Amino acid sequence: MAAQTRPKRPIRWHIGVFLAPAVLVYTAIMILPLFGTLQLSLFRNIEQAQVFVGLGNFRTLFGDPNWSVNFWNALRNNVWFFIIHMLVQNPIGILLAALLSSPRLRFAAFYRTAIFVPTILSFVIVGFAWKLILSPIWGVAPHLLDFVGLKSLFTPWLGKEQYALTALSLVSVWQFVGIPMMLIYAALLSIPER
Repeated sequence: MAAQTRPKRPIRWHIGVFLAPAVLVYTAIMILPLFGTLQLSLFRNIEQAQVFVGLGNFRTLFGDPNWSVNFWNALRNNVWFFIIHMLVQNPIGILLAALLSSPRLRFAAFYRTAIFVPTILSFVIVGFAWKLILSPIWGVAPHLLDFVGLKSLFTPWLGKEQYALTALSLVSVWQFVGIPMMLIYAALLSIPER
């Protein structure tokens, strides 16, 4: 008995055609500069010439007090920024997605749009708006806290070193909470009701 032959699957060229522009742009903008930076980190300018020093630049960065203090401070700031985003932005995004996926909620499309709009705003616009909101002289925040009897909690958060990074992180959370909200909202809609 002759073996049945399966029909040959067609080659899907269109997938490569549609992915090629994105891969080329990503390679040109991200991958090539990344490898160029890694290559430069292994060299040092000595008397107008590039000299290979291996991991010497990294030893200087981690061990030399002139460089290591700034490096570890920057790393600590980035970790704190990341922690605030993970612990604040994601739970708020989940909560908003759950609220907006309720079939009984009226104007849900308006709320989704209003929450997502800050995501597409420029950093300059968001920064300027929040600078005005948090200003101790003409800002809205001190007046709102005074209105609810909590003016004693207000301090110039952007002007004090111990509060500035946390305040900026929370502003960033406000701007980008729409992204996890929309991703989780889309996932909730894909769950069958029964």
